[in-house]
Amino acid sequence: MTGRMALQITFLSLLLAAPLQAEPLQTRNVILLTLDGVRSQEIFGGLDETIAVHDAKQVYSEIGDVRSRYPGSTAEQRRAALMPNFWNKLAPQGQVFGNAAYDNHVKVQNRVLSSTPGYVEMMTGGPKVVSANEERRYPWLTAMEVAKRQLGLDYHQVAQVGSWSGYSLAAASRDDAFLTVGTFDSVPASWTTPELDDLAALRREVMGLWSEGSDDMLSFRMAHAYLKAQQPRVLWIALVNSDDWAHADRYDRYLDYLHRVDSLIDELWQTVQTTEAYRDKTTLIITTDHGRGLQGSDWSEHDISIPGSEAIWLAVIGPDTPNTGEATTAGTAYQGQVAATLLHYLGVDYRQLGEQALPPVTPANQPTPGPNDQTKHR
Repeated sequence: MTGRMALQITFLSLLLAAPLQAEPLQTRNVILLTLDGVRSQEIFGGLDETIAVHDAKQVYSEIGDVRSRYPGSTAEQRRAALMPNFWNKLAPQGQVFGNAAYDNHVKVQNRVLSSTPGYVEMMTGGPKVVSANEERRYPWLTAMEVAKRQLGLDYHQVAQVGSWSGYSLAAASRDDAFLTVGTFDSVPASWTTPELDDLAALRREVMGLWSEGSDDMLSFRMAHAYLKAQQPRVLWIALVNSDDWAHADRYDRYLDYLHRVDSLIDELWQTVQTTEAYRDKTTLIITTDHGRGLQGSDWSEHDISIPGSEAIWLAVIGPDTPNTGEATTAGTAYQGQVAATLLHYLGVDYRQLGEQALPPVTPANQPTPGPNDQTKHR
């Protein structure tokens, strides 16, 4: 790690955790929910008129109707119309980071700025040498593996359910480290239920926009059913269709998708708060793997050459998180800190990930960044 990078990490908008807690954590379970390729512009500002104007010129678009569903004269009004549950219910109970309007940032550090490098960075504690968006296993230990080992959890108590097999591969450094359910997989026989089997079969029948992904609504239903049936301590729910609609250059459908996912997030949190094993002892982390372009001409894509691709966002809600809502203090956190944050709330030392792992995002302090705080890709 360079001296410049070390300096940057001291200037986080959120503080780095000390290894020992002043008070015992109330969190016993962590749920990570990722929404693939969701821009911070929609999270913090709702419908982006710059992209909507572009969408109106498309051959197939329902942006006129969509505009009427998510109106507002301010960013706060538009985002609340688009994601009412997130902003009116969840955000006030936790912390949300990455609004560039306050010079508050969450950034990706890998140089590819696509899904596989992003999820590897997120799971392992920092950027790794991953040169392409590919479906393969990488050798670096992940936060989910560390959690399972350090907490002595059974195979099924750590689980990942997602709409793309790349998620399962990024979740662990080896096969069968814990329970994973990829694109069209079923839950293994030892831990399934008739409902889960029916959902898995339906997921194989429903066509996605691209052949590599399955339907997020069904993947969520599977994860939700698994949560209720097996009550895992660590669960990663990985959804992909936001990225699908964006790559298809359908801003209207992308917005409607976010509105629908907002309802799923609310349903998930209601389940957490009405289930004895989870109520008041579960931290929910919500984030994305990369940003996207800022203009109508490039919003549908993302890579190192497209400004905006490095900008992401992060929400943390749980019993150990202050209910301060949206962060308005200038500073920068990084995607690689998600791994340590997941481990921190489970009471596990993030340094098990290795010397280069970035520290967790915690509410302990909020130093002010220097005037030239910028991301360096390495």
